Amino acid sequence: MFSKKVLFIICLFSLISCGYIRIPKNEYGEPVLNEKVKYTFLDIPTETDLKKIDTSTYYVQIFEGRYYNDGEKENPQVLKFHSDGFFKKSIVTNLEKNIHRNKNSIYYGGKYKIKENVIELEQFYPSTGGSTNYYIRNISKGKIDGNKIIFDDNKYSLTIFEKKQDLN
Repeated sequence: MFSKKVLFIICLFSLISCGYIRIPKNEYGEPVLNEKVKYTFLDIPTETDLKKIDTSTYYVQIFEGRYYNDGEKENPQVLKFHSDGFFKKSIVTNLEKNIHRNKNSIYYGGKYKIKENVIELEQFYPSTGGSTNYYIRNISKGKIDGNKIIFDDNKYSLTIFEKKQDLN
């Protein structure tokens, strides 16, 4: 009887620990990518892709198409695309903060790819709050429409970004 309980506890512990992925942190406490948590978007954008977005400007969230609360309106999201396939995601008030975040940080932003006029963003999010070691991969699809990028999942969310030279 005692050995069955011990065996059960050992098996239970093994099952729990198999799914557990420890995310390393850098010297600033930021979770960083590792061999178990890495991007699947590996291609670097082509010249044709880079003609569809502007890597020298910001894409700032604009407020149309759905209800936005005051907090969202006061602090719009900002995307900054890089020619190497990475993008930085922030909010206006934090754009110049967190300068220690680099492309290896999970919270930096992520990677993108473009096919025709569809852009996909690959990012990681904590599964249940910021203190967890589990991260979920999220891929969002949007449409490039001139100077705008529109993310519309037709259920809960519509987010539109517009190209702007500066944040003022």
